[in-house]
Amino acid sequence: MAFSGGGLMPNFHDMDRLLFVARSANFQLTTDQAFTKIGTFTNYMPTVIVALGTSGASTVACTGGVYTGASKAGSALVAAAQSWIGLSAAGKMVVSALAVITTTDVQTATPNLSLTVGSTGAVTADIFIFGTILD
Repeated sequence: MAFSGGGLMPNFHDMDRLLFVARSANFQLTTDQAFTKIGTFTNYMPTVIVALGTSGASTVACTGGVYTGASKAGSALVAAAQSWIGLSAAGKMVVSALAVITTTDVQTATPNLSLTVGSTGAVTADIFIFGTILD
């Protein structure tokens, strides 16, 4: 197996790492909720987005996406149709489906969670975006 630089040991940039986090995201809100960048980098490729419930209530609807621009602009890393209803209690988890653009275009912007339909019950979660740095 070859790694960048031709060596036998992996370069740090070859491994997935935590890129962004949104702590205590409120799934009743339909306004933008920004992620916080973890580290110093410019170019990245997200590989998985995981939401871990920190508190939850029963909900019948909760959908929305993760975007690289404000107000659902820019690239959709996660489509607007993504359901988050699995975040019904602390410790529940949703692994979101990534949009095709995450495998074809280099990303540079800090993402936002922007729900289309807010949760009918009070739900909060920490959301983690893992991926590869391409700098």
